[in-house]
Amino acid sequence: MTQFYNTLEQAKNLTCEEDKLTWKLEKDGKFKVKSAYKLLDTSTETKELWPWKMIWKGKIPHKVAYFTWLVARQSVLTQDNLMKRGKDLCSRCFLCESETETINHLFLHCKVTEKLWKYFINRRGIIWTMPRNTAEVLACWNRDGSQSGHKERWKIVPACIWWTIWSERNQRCFENKSIPFQSIKMNCLATFYFWCIHSIPKDPGDITLFLDSL
Repeated sequence: MTQFYNTLEQAKNLTCEEDKLTWKLEKDGKFKVKSAYKLLDTSTETKELWPWKMIWKGKIPHKVAYFTWLVARQSVLTQDNLMKRGKDLCSRCFLCESETETINHLFLHCKVTEKLWKYFINRRGIIWTMPRNTAEVLACWNRDGSQSGHKERWKIVPACIWWTIWSERNQRCFENKSIPFQSIKMNCLATFYFWCIHSIPKDPGDITLFLDSL
């Protein structure tokens, strides 16, 4: 009994009114189906994390923004997605030629693509652990770029990397042509420079000075 009274003393704002159930999601305490569905709907969290502003408000060509959106949505027609549509393929990454081609592999984990990611990361001197999928990369990249002197430029780096990789991948797939990694990197940097400055770099030194401002 003593323990019971001690428990009561710890409770505050007790009244003589009869106990009743209340629904905390509504101000009046009454249950509503709308708020119940909102509680069960996990898509709200996804929408908050979805980096749509980074895609559609970035200073990149519209077709690149659309392509970036497809990459983030895991909808680009890589070999794994073609196989899901019933195509019979012997899947192999056209860049590293050692792993199966999936969106996350091609645009994140392929050893060729990783070199591009590491180049930009090392320019900023940040610690980076590659997320699980492309949408998470955009969200993390936006967060880590908040300390950049040019946040808007930093935001378009993923789109630049993905556009460069996809262009090289398609050239190897459909034209049976390939270029060494150094040329792939220069294509990526020149594209990034052009999207930001809207002019073609005259020599590699212009790109180096520009990247120092990130």
